[in-house]
Amino acid sequence: MKRNVLLLVMLVCFSVLCLISCKYFQKKSYEIYKSDKMVDIGTHKLRVVLSDIPSDYTIVLEAGGGMYSDAYKGIQDTLVRLTGMRAMSYDRSGFGGSELGPDDFTAIDEVDALKKCLEVLGFKSKYILVGHSYGGFLVQLFAARYPELVSGLVLIDPMNVKFVDRFGLDNLNAITPYFENPATNYEKAGNRMIDFFPEALDTMRSKELPGQMPVSLITAGNAPFSQVLWRACHEEMVMNSEKHKLILAEGNSHDIIAENPELVINTILELVTHLKQK
Repeated sequence: MKRNVLLLVMLVCFSVLCLISCKYFQKKSYEIYKSDKMVDIGTHKLRVVLSDIPSDYTIVLEAGGGMYSDAYKGIQDTLVRLTGMRAMSYDRSGFGGSELGPDDFTAIDEVDALKKCLEVLGFKSKYILVGHSYGGFLVQLFAARYPELVSGLVLIDPMNVKFVDRFGLDNLNAITPYFENPATNYEKAGNRMIDFFPEALDTMRSKELPGQMPVSLITAGNAPFSQVLWRACHEEMVMNSEKHKLILAEGNSHDIIAENPELVINTILELVTHLKQK
């Protein structure tokens, strides 16, 4: 009798382990459909690098100023495998492989271009926006304009209104490259970004991060500008909601994605895990 009971217990345990194993490997065995293509948004075309799987959510990877999709190439597919969500990086207008677009293309236009691009691809909502530096500023702007479409934000050492207002826009421009006679799309896009930045600052000056939106902000241990001011502004950005979190990238410079990709991945994964538990 005891032997039969023992065999039954062993059989049940084996069955449970099999179910768990099957579930685990099914979760980890996504076939990622990779594409690198131009997406027509009406005014011009944007280069999009997509790692696609069936998913309700889309992780959107926004590069820093003057950078483009290649900034995330080392972590994009890893994010898909770990989160079970599609991930997309892209080149902003005039950078990388994307077309320049209109001369008067503002930061607000950049945000609307990204929204249009996502819609053309068939991704209508449930965006998890990840932005580094100036890209972090743009995803703040996106979330302010379209909070109903955004499920969460990961800000990687982001530029922000609080810092610019205290540090001074003139001081910031003095250390930002500006091309006297821009010839390439890269140079024209870079100048355009600087020229229309004041307008974007005006738009964001009265905005705070949405209180009910999960936000994780990674701040560099070695700030790119005034250390105390840079850190203080990041701390203030996340202090008004329990859903907002500050993470210190100790020992890292502004280039956190390259220096500490594990921290970026884990931060995104933590936010995703929180969303799945809701």
